[in-house]
Amino acid sequence: MAFARLGGIRIEYFDHGSGPEVVVFVHGFQASAPIWHAVQQRLPAERYRSIAINNRGAGGSDAPPEESDFTIQCFAADVLALLDTLGLDRVVLVGHSMGGATVAQFAVDHPQRVKALVLLDPASPNGRDLSAGEIERLLDERDAARDALLAKGGAGDGLGAHRIELDATQRQQLLADIVAAPRRRLRGSMRSLLQLRLGGRVRKLPMPVLLAAGDADQVIALENMLATWAMYPPGTGLHVWHGIGHSPNVECPQAFVDLLCQFVEKAVPGIR
Repeated sequence: MAFARLGGIRIEYFDHGSGPEVVVFVHGFQASAPIWHAVQQRLPAERYRSIAINNRGAGGSDAPPEESDFTIQCFAADVLALLDTLGLDRVVLVGHSMGGATVAQFAVDHPQRVKALVLLDPASPNGRDLSAGEIERLLDERDAARDALLAKGGAGDGLGAHRIELDATQRQQLLADIVAAPRRRLRGSMRSLLQLRLGGRVRKLPMPVLLAAGDADQVIALENMLATWAMYPPGTGLHVWHGIGHSPNVECPQAFVDLLCQFVEKAVPGIR
């Protein structure tokens, strides 16, 4: 692990491999960077350098005091600040679940910094049409449901799956990070996600885009992800695994790595 000071916030990240192509991984709602560790370990280290970020409020990253400090826009701005701090120009950007919305925000704001965009079981870039009162009620309901799940020893973020290909240490850290996620981070980020309206902008993205998902996802229904896929530019790739749930990055990491390498090496000129 390593840390970078981005303005007043310290962000934790995990750097693996030494290859010439850089892949940046962004996790989702309650999760943290260890959700990418099985993928990072399987990427060919001589061809790829991979960086998995702990969003603010996740893992060892700082957690600012206000709900308003946790938005899709803040997460995307942290990605940009980290790339600048590390001296990285153009990267392959990968986002899982809510991280899919984060990388979409980054891509529309900084398309020149993205060689290719990969969305793994992504949240919609268009949020939901709810009033402020409806959003608050939904957040309260989610809080109560999460508390009940944690009281029963559940994990959340679709990680109750029967198949998680992480070693014991990685799994323990990921589940501990989920349990420790501050309520202000979860409420702020979910409110931001519900209010996101990027549909018209992602349609115009210039870089190659791939959406990959599991058809057994119990967090985001496949029909909703297909609707998300349709918002992206014509020619956006689509891959669906049968029998895989919300987190292919831990349920079938080698299959995801194979897909990622195939996509990047065909879609981005000069990558072999």
